[in-house]
Amino acid sequence: MSPRTRVVALLALLAAGMLSLVWAYIYGGGADAGLLDRAGPAVTWGLPAAKLVFNLASAGTIGALVLAAFALPHGGTAYERALRLAGWSAVVWAGTAALHTSASFLLLANRAPTAGLDEAFWMYLAKIDAGRAGALSTLIAAAVACSCFRLRSPRLLAVTAVAAFAGLLPLVMKSHAAGGTDHADSTTTLFVHAGAAAVWLGGLLALVVLRPALPSGQLGVTVRRYSTLALISFIALAVSGILGALTRISTVEALLSPYGVIVLAKTGVFIVLGLFGALHRRWSLGRIDKHPARGGRHFAALAAVELAVMGAASGMAAALARTEPPKAAGSGKTFAADFAAGLPEPGLWEYLSRWAPDPLWMLACGFAVVAYLAGVRRLRAGGRSWPAQRTAAWLAGIAVLFLVTNGGVHLYQGYLFNAHVLTQMVLTAVVPLLLVPAAPLTLAQLAIRARTDGSMGMREFLERSAQPLMAALRRDPVLTIFILAASLLVIYYTPLLEWAAVGQIGYGAMTVLALLSGSLATAALTGAPDPGISGMARQRMPVLAGAAAVYAFGGWKLTEQAPAMELPWYTSVGHPWGLSAAAAAELGGPMMWSIAAISLAITAAMAGNRGGQGPRNQHVTQGAGADRVPAK
Repeated sequence: MSPRTRVVALLALLAAGMLSLVWAYIYGGGADAGLLDRAGPAVTWGLPAAKLVFNLASAGTIGALVLAAFALPHGGTAYERALRLAGWSAVVWAGTAALHTSASFLLLANRAPTAGLDEAFWMYLAKIDAGRAGALSTLIAAAVACSCFRLRSPRLLAVTAVAAFAGLLPLVMKSHAAGGTDHADSTTTLFVHAGAAAVWLGGLLALVVLRPALPSGQLGVTVRRYSTLALISFIALAVSGILGALTRISTVEALLSPYGVIVLAKTGVFIVLGLFGALHRRWSLGRIDKHPARGGRHFAALAAVELAVMGAASGMAAALARTEPPKAAGSGKTFAADFAAGLPEPGLWEYLSRWAPDPLWMLACGFAVVAYLAGVRRLRAGGRSWPAQRTAAWLAGIAVLFLVTNGGVHLYQGYLFNAHVLTQMVLTAVVPLLLVPAAPLTLAQLAIRARTDGSMGMREFLERSAQPLMAALRRDPVLTIFILAASLLVIYYTPLLEWAAVGQIGYGAMTVLALLSGSLATAALTGAPDPGISGMARQRMPVLAGAAAVYAFGGWKLTEQAPAMELPWYTSVGHPWGLSAAAAAELGGPMMWSIAAISLAITAAMAGNRGGQGPRNQHVTQGAGADRVPAK
């Protein structure tokens, strides 16, 4: 790809973004000045323009980092250029974040840019949520920029990529979506939407810029790997976009409002982008494989047009952030709306029949099912068998996980402390009993092809992170007691308890921690013992007794301290069911005891069964406590 083609592609991205921004901003009414407006057109138009460049720069940073981590050989020319691209994009990101924050202050204070920034501005940064969010976003972008120019190890690259995604959170949480009080609010929806868009747009932008540094034989492989990321991003954008739109557009009148029309236009652009993605997968990849030089030129031309369409979508997104949603639309389900509609007293039927979709966990469960079944299919295509009971266990575990994170338990968890305990215990003690015997790490090891070009794929990631951790836990299962105790301590005796009660981000962090700690403990206690470690099977029973003691003490403390621990829920949503026994916070302790007793009994039976297997009847595996599957 010639430098001229790259410049044309970048200009098309910016020009399309600005044009769509102008149309949507005027049509949506965001450009209308108030009667006493002193900020002037520079601030009125500078704010959405800065948001557009902010979105494009953050996408350039995230896309380049993800491409370097997932698709490019470590240490190569393309890898180094990707890091430099991410670094300079992050510099622009930090600058536009600072500009956006300043413009937001001037608009809020109704000041002209010539008035300057005085002590009131620093007060805005220090004490006003919007100002703090802007300052934090600027600092994160600046830190990511510094890290990109100093990256040397894959681990630091992974940390930097995570920090870049975290840089999207501050402004997401201060958007229209942050107004809900229920866990099904739009905060996570918008974060998933922004993150997926950044990977898709930024990854394609990085490919266009890095094309000259990719050898002809490497281009097809890199584009194919990016295509996988783009497909995942497309699905995430579709799900999060639909859920996000439904929280604001629930009537025909709302759909025909300026906000709704812009959403419709953005949806049309998204469909066009989906067609571009299908064209890449069905046409560009084949041409690159057959004729790398000519296919590369065709890919570049198609990518340039696609970037222009992506710019149009980004411009409308920036304008939409400054467009007033329909007045009849809420910000997602709120407790007041649920209670006014007669949300019934909690019970088993309500936990099983109610529905509270969470886009993050909906997508996670869907991708988990598809990835597992794809792995089984690949094994069978290669002449290997895979036990049906493992597949059934995985599907059952994901079904329970989906029910907990998207069903009635999720809904009531936002209102009741005992439902929070139920959520945590099901994730820690029940779901892992189904997921771990499904042996997902073993399936990944057998089904995912190893990479030979020095890049980091999922198999390489598991071999360097998950498998060494599991080996350490199998060597010393006593560590599982500390893992369980530490997770309970963090979930119930740190600010995470309040964050999980009042916000979707805290709830998501709690969910990940509970699921991860439970899965590690279950895998360590139920996996096949290593024949090279004598007495390992006998160590598990004292460890199980120690885990039982942890749960017993934890349940006792929850029962004793329930009124105080319920305070974040009571403060957030009141006490709608009065003195109902089903709503009593003191039920948290008995819930922990009963679920722990059943799960530990099943774990002991599974561990005893594993311990009774002789070394001659075992296959040593690097998976999560699962036997290696022999070839047919």
